[in-house]
Amino acid sequence: MEQENLVRARSHEQKLKRRADILDAARELYLEGDGTLPSAAEVARKANLAKGTLYLYFSSKEALFLEVLRHFQKGWFENNLDVIDQEALRRPEERDSTRVAREFVQYLVKNEKFLYLASLSQGVLESGSDDEMVVGHRRFLASMVKRTADALAELYEITPDDASKLMRSSYALVIGLWQMSQLPDRVKKLMEQNALTNLIIDFEEAAEEAVVSYWQVAAPGMKCREMMRRAASGEC
Repeated sequence: MEQENLVRARSHEQKLKRRADILDAARELYLEGDGTLPSAAEVARKANLAKGTLYLYFSSKEALFLEVLRHFQKGWFENNLDVIDQEALRRPEERDSTRVAREFVQYLVKNEKFLYLASLSQGVLESGSDDEMVVGHRRFLASMVKRTADALAELYEITPDDASKLMRSSYALVIGLWQMSQLPDRVKKLMEQNALTNLIIDFEEAAEEAVVSYWQVAAPGMKCREMMRRAASGEC
């Protein structure tokens, strides 16, 4: 077993690196595990630090994993912005909101394990975090939603408010469907044995269908653009 790093981080750069090391350790342990949150002691051990050192950088285990969640959410928003940028390179008549919606969903599906953290964000992670961490997380979300919504509004000529609602509700839809799809093996087996398979949710299929359908009816400007594109291509 490696010896704990007892050298105190003094410079700003050293402190940033130590904080990053703690986050990396927490993320790796979470991804390696069964979906439950590792303990603070396990994270400290993985980062080769004393448990008390961890609390110099994060006020609680919940605050630490709220930060892990933020890194995942940042990746999702950046992916969305890249998808929108790629779509903007197409001619207006070739732009397809269904393709964009699917790309939004696919990132979440491919990183499904982080949806558990997202499902804990309000009831567990934020509740157990200090005020500064919660406000910082919410401000980060507000900023990223605005950036993505502004880009989406410009691409499809819908209002920024409609685009913002589209983003928030799509994310909530995916998380809700993921939660409903997480059946214990015993319950799933009982449902299969009692002809109740119609209540078993295929997460990827349901999430994509729900978000695409929602986009088609929730943003009139986007729907109008799609009708024009389909008419031009002879699809309808």
